[in-house]
Amino acid sequence: MFRNLPILIALFTSTYAWSQPNAFFKEDNSTKAPNHIEFALGVTNFLGDLGGKDGIGTDDFRDLEFTEFNFGAMIGYRRAILKNLYFRTDLAYGRVSGNDNLTKEVFRRNRNLHFRSDIFEIDFMPEIWIRIGGKKGHQYNLDRSGGRSGPWKVRASYLTVFGGLGYFHFNPKAEYMGNWVELKPLNTEGQTYPGGPEAYRLWGWNVPVGINYMVKMNKKWGFGIELAYRYTFTDYIDDVSGVYYNPADIKLYDQNNGDMAAYLSNPSLGLVEEGISSNVTAPGQQRGDPTDNDGYMFAMIKIDYWFDEEKDSRLKWSHSGKRKKRN
Repeated sequence: MFRNLPILIALFTSTYAWSQPNAFFKEDNSTKAPNHIEFALGVTNFLGDLGGKDGIGTDDFRDLEFTEFNFGAMIGYRRAILKNLYFRTDLAYGRVSGNDNLTKEVFRRNRNLHFRSDIFEIDFMPEIWIRIGGKKGHQYNLDRSGGRSGPWKVRASYLTVFGGLGYFHFNPKAEYMGNWVELKPLNTEGQTYPGGPEAYRLWGWNVPVGINYMVKMNKKWGFGIELAYRYTFTDYIDDVSGVYYNPADIKLYDQNNGDMAAYLSNPSLGLVEEGISSNVTAPGQQRGDPTDNDGYMFAMIKIDYWFDEEKDSRLKWSHSGKRKKRN
């Protein structure tokens, strides 16, 4: 339920916006401010098989591990195609991670797996803008109280919703003897070995959805906060999905890194004294949940720069908002 919340919010808000045309800002942004460049810094987090809260794992935000926030950044471009609709494309970077030793849930802690991965992505998304504050006159640097406002006074505020399609790269790594090593070449679940699954790919599609609150400070600059979630079509961002493969066979098949691959496939703690069966990590037992794909989120503080706004040097604006010819 909670994991679908971003999509439900986007659907509800866009439906409300189309049914309430006055909720949109009235100026035509396809001519007033058709182009934006945006910059963002923030944090990322991961929802997948590894880590999580102190309880049985779930597939929603209740399992979010707040100690595993990492750095994220984004640069993007958007262009207005209608006065309430933009198209945006973003380049984003974020690190995601998970660690079973952060949870007190006994089975996951006994599993003792961990990972980190740098993610690089490009996204293409339509974005609906809904004006929720400010007057139309503020677009033209007016103060409705009777005088001109300062250069950095809030002119308008907007709620935006977006969703689209992205393409991203990931590469899970784990720490072994002080070094971070790539997990995919180690075939930790027996990928490509007899009876094992196919090797997974490090590139994949995702579905970004989210909401953004933006305030416009003057004709050129705006600031915002954005929350976004990425649904993916892979369960291997953390290198964990299926069942345990026999570590002895992994060691036999991998002539170069057999010892390391065997250990990272099953570094379990053997906590039998806590009521865990001694064969809970035996070959063929559950290592991950293949029915639930991985996902990750961004929380960003953004700066937007508007450019190519329509200008007319022959006109000026009176305090009443009416056009007057220059003398």
